[in-house]
Amino acid sequence: GHTLAEFTETVRARLATKAEATALALSPGSPVIHLVRNAETQAGRVVEVCDTVMAADQFVLDYRFPAAD
Repeated sequence: GHTLAEFTETVRARLATKAEATALALSPGSPVIHLVRNAETQAGRVVEVCDTVMAADQFVLDYRFPAAD
């Protein structure tokens, strides 16, 4: 296994492609959230990619970040 050191996440709101609308049972052109998360080792090697498309009206993304000292 790999020891993970960092995650990079990109979140984008956009309209669903025709294929996504079909797969998610959405009306064509419905809004979706496209989330891509990369997991990296200490050496900066990407060892996992999670590419997720969600119906925008069915999900809430909630984040918590520590405050700087």
